[in-house]
Amino acid sequence: MIRAFIVTASVLALLAAGTPAAGASAGPPFCKGVKPCVIGGDAGATWVLAAASSPARARATAARLLRNAKAVHRQYGAPEWIDLRVIKKGACWRRYGSGKVEASRSCTYKHVERELS
Repeated sequence: MIRAFIVTASVLALLAAGTPAAGASAGPPFCKGVKPCVIGGDAGATWVLAAASSPARARATAARLLRNAKAVHRQYGAPEWIDLRVIKKGACWRRYGSGKVEASRSCTYKHVERELS
């Protein structure tokens, strides 16, 4: 019970540090090596939004984000689910990059939803 509380508190602290304003300087572990990147969610399910300039770059970015998410899951035991979206740079990123609105299919290069267990 105590371990679950500590894990949940640790992940929530990481997610709180990963807000867009703090994410630029702190570099949350989900977004390590990926710029631009925005994260959100909770200990159960986390979403990560990143941008890429081409479909090939989007596949590489999605693979990097998935590796980062698996590493965070191994270290902290959370999140259970990850939702990765890689969208086009430029107008699409300016419109959907905040993560408040889900990106349209025409702006989405790659969408990956996985259970990390």
